[in-house]
Amino acid sequence: MTFPHPHAQPHPPPHPQQYPYPYPHPSAPPPPQQYGYAPGPPPMPGCEVCGAQPATAVTVRAHQGMIIIMRTVTRRGVFCRTCGLSVYRQMTSDTLLTGWWGLFSFFVTPFVVLGNAFGARAALRRLPEPYGAVRPRLHPGRRVLRRAPAMLILTPIALVALAIPTLVVVGLLSGGGDGSVALSAGDCVRNEADWPEQQLRKVDCGSPLAEYRVLDEASCGPGDYLLRAEYTIGAPGRPGSCVTPL
Repeated sequence: MTFPHPHAQPHPPPHPQQYPYPYPHPSAPPPPQQYGYAPGPPPMPGCEVCGAQPATAVTVRAHQGMIIIMRTVTRRGVFCRTCGLSVYRQMTSDTLLTGWWGLFSFFVTPFVVLGNAFGARAALRRLPEPYGAVRPRLHPGRRVLRRAPAMLILTPIALVALAIPTLVVVGLLSGGGDGSVALSAGDCVRNEADWPEQQLRKVDCGSPLAEYRVLDEASCGPGDYLLRAEYTIGAPGRPGSCVTPL
């Protein structure tokens, strides 16, 4: 049996440059071809609900007004088109139902709804149909405008928007743009303006305010005042053509 000399030096390790494998240089990464694969792009993130691809990161908000205080719920996540639209439609519908009940919430709610529509919804609709789901997907359900909260809120707004021009048209057809009314022969009127301007107001013939009586065309004389067209068009019964002082 032999024993090492007490003053013997250990053998130095092989130099990395002399043995490139399995002793690579510490600062040099191993070439990919030595391990049988080539680097590629990282995998795309899947939907956090069902795992399908493609998916994108979106932020959806819901607002709730409570008379004095208010609350905004924010959900951020990576969703496919189907699951993301389900989250967007549900949270936006909840906002349309509960977001108006407060002084400040009344003004915040439209911005939340529009932010969801032009933010999360626009990003999700740009995605193609998802594939490769490994878990059940969320059901998107009806569109926001076809749900009860949207119809409950938007229907009165649409009716008011249609009623304003309708009332203007009816007012123009019935009495003119300056408050004039159609006059028939025998009516009594008062002129609120100075002749030849006409701003006639129909009054009772027994009232002290009555100044003129409306006559038909056959009864008009040289000293009478001819009526303007807006006072004769659409007059019930026998239209008047002029007024004579009482």
